Amino acid sequence: MANRKNITSFLLFILLIVAIEWVGHVLTMSSVTDWYLTLKKPSWNPPGYVFGPIWTILYIMIAISGWRV
Repeated sequence: MANRKNITSFLLFILLIVAIEWVGHVLTMSSVTDWYLTLKKPSWNPPGYVFGPIWTILYIMIAISGWRV
């Protein structure tokens, strides 16, 4: 029973983090295409396709950290 409770609480943390991220995405989606593309970026700036997987991993790690606390 304790294992099922741990899995349920972990899934709730994942859902909470995804919901918070989604709200942030919706609120900033339109403005990012306006100003971010015009920034002068350094040569070592990673390409745009790298950010999706990295942010996904980051949010999963945030959920795991919150769940463990």
